[in-house]
Amino acid sequence: MIKEDHLMHRRSFLILATGSLAMTALAACSQPAAPAGDREATLKVWNPQDNWRKTTKFYDGRVQAFTDKYPKVKVEYVDVPYGQYEARYTSGFSSSSDAPDIFMGQVSYYGGAMGIAALAPDELQKTWEEKLSSVTRDNFKVDGKWAGYPVSTDLGMQLYYNTEHFVAAGLDPKSPPKTFAELRQFAGDLAKRDGEKVTRNGLALRYSGNPTGIADKALPYVHAFGGRLYSEDHKTSKGFINSEATVAGIQYMQDLITKDRVTSLELGSPDDTFAQGLSSMTMREGWYEGWLKQNAPTVEFGVVPYPEGPEGYPKVSLLFNWAWMVNDRSNNKDLAWEWMRAVANPATDLELAKLEGYLPVWNENFATPYVTERRDFQAVEKQIAEGGGPVYNAPYTNQIALVVGSAIEKCLQGAEVKQTLDGIVSQVDELLERGR
Repeated sequence: MIKEDHLMHRRSFLILATGSLAMTALAACSQPAAPAGDREATLKVWNPQDNWRKTTKFYDGRVQAFTDKYPKVKVEYVDVPYGQYEARYTSGFSSSSDAPDIFMGQVSYYGGAMGIAALAPDELQKTWEEKLSSVTRDNFKVDGKWAGYPVSTDLGMQLYYNTEHFVAAGLDPKSPPKTFAELRQFAGDLAKRDGEKVTRNGLALRYSGNPTGIADKALPYVHAFGGRLYSEDHKTSKGFINSEATVAGIQYMQDLITKDRVTSLELGSPDDTFAQGLSSMTMREGWYEGWLKQNAPTVEFGVVPYPEGPEGYPKVSLLFNWAWMVNDRSNNKDLAWEWMRAVANPATDLELAKLEGYLPVWNENFATPYVTERRDFQAVEKQIAEGGGPVYNAPYTNQIALVVGSAIEKCLQGAEVKQTLDGIVSQVDELLERGR
């Protein structure tokens, strides 16, 4: 269950946010707007630096249009260590003086649960709806309206495989597994063991670390068997998180460890073990291609769509909906949207995608050589053609993912799957209810 002191903290936070919003609105109405060139202000931009390590410096040099229009406005960029960002955000948004004007975060939580993210102006609503990726766009909305500008396009997981391992095992690198049944067979052919100990993963699974990450990496397995985390209307998880289909997906993962013995819970994270040659296959998002090129340049690998499951292709679903948002309580909200307009354009999008190694946000950039010549383009085409899967944007999806991820971790460690998933229904439903 969620601790009572945590619940009280969140309730107090929401009350504080509501009161501060009203005071900010009154203050804004009483002050006449200065001409653009005369505006003096400081815009605070917060970035929880983890995967977006080069973004802050890049943006600092790419907002000339904003600087030209507002020469007296200072933009202050702050990189917040990823491990500290939630605490820093909670503290910052509770303070009228320390809160950012623009911040990167997850839309479902900061927009839906906390009500901190402002809805985009009408012309940005129209532009983003028409020009940004339709596969993932609903993940950046609150009640059907855009509340954040996506950092990158996350099209879900793709199957990465070591081509040299395939050849050594007598497998054709040009014919990777196309079904979940074949995936299991290939994993068995590729795994290496020393007695009972797995020394090379046939297929690496995310089994430890942040529970939200564990839940996210389990989605293709859940969806391949027709399961989902909770109902589309956000009313309940009963009959969804503990359905026969969801149980089958998690059971498939558990069997790879306990029955097939093709996956180790000791070798390390999938990202690292694949880069080290200690895993032959893994599922990861498109950004991993760029990461491998930078961090494991000698690894020969292929990238294809993940296989078809018993219930078809596991379409794109997100638990991480990272986006740039504008603080709805900011005294400089109009300036914040001007900054957003300066960075939210196709040219900046493509340049930043190349720099960070991610997929771009604007549809037109998916036709550029940067995307079409990537190794994962075949997977990207498949993901776009299939469209989006279940949308998990209930306000407290972050907290739901923690509960679900912790349960999946127990299952991977050997806990009975159905019983474990039955046991979290009340917790998930409590969080769904709190978000309504």
